[in-house]
Amino acid sequence: MAISPKGKRKVTVKGRHFLWTVEDDKSNNVPEEGFIRHASGMRCLHIISTDKQFIVHYQIPEPGDASATLTVEGPEFPRLPGARQVAVPRWRHDSKRYPTADFVRRLIGWCLGLE
Repeated sequence: MAISPKGKRKVTVKGRHFLWTVEDDKSNNVPEEGFIRHASGMRCLHIISTDKQFIVHYQIPEPGDASATLTVEGPEFPRLPGARQVAVPRWRHDSKRYPTADFVRRLIGWCLGLE
């Protein structure tokens, strides 16, 4: 089954095509007191290859965080085969609310061991 590109951005790394999107964390549960939900403000960058072999979710870090968290869902992750969650080093401009295509290319390159 094909991946719908609707609402996703495209990026190409070394001739391979990927789709990516940024979403707010939807893990807000019912609050313990009252009826007001407090948004966590966390955002997640989702990247998937068009062949569905490379699927990762990058938790966009806050400015003071020492590292970022990457969750691996797909079977292909050459940097650490078999890993499901990886601490990713911080890069310049990695805490922007909306990542750029250049940042997404760098993250994919790091995951595939190209950098």
